[in-house]
Amino acid sequence: MPFFLIIPVWLLCVLGGVVLVCFQKFRRAGIYAIAVSSMATVVSFLLSAGVLYFGARIPLDRVGRWSGLVLIGTYVIAIIGGAAIGAVAGFLLVRKLLPRK
Repeated sequence: MPFFLIIPVWLLCVLGGVVLVCFQKFRRAGIYAIAVSSMATVVSFLLSAGVLYFGARIPLDRVGRWSGLVLIGTYVIAIIGGAAIGAVAGFLLVRKLLPRK
């Protein structure tokens, strides 16, 4: 499952961001690394959890035996889409909040 890789990659990005924040020349890049990876992880988790929560409650009788595969496909798409949406949101948030040089 993709979630086994998301948390270690997120921790690696946060650790790299913390190291970059320690150097004044790379401070902005470090803040971006921390914020973008954190927002991507949170939004990805929320979207995929929502798909699993609501997808199990929607009757998929019309789809028939393919309903499980449809739910798994939607779950994977929610993980990838959530990561992309969260990364863009984190980038735009940091860009708005950090003062210009």
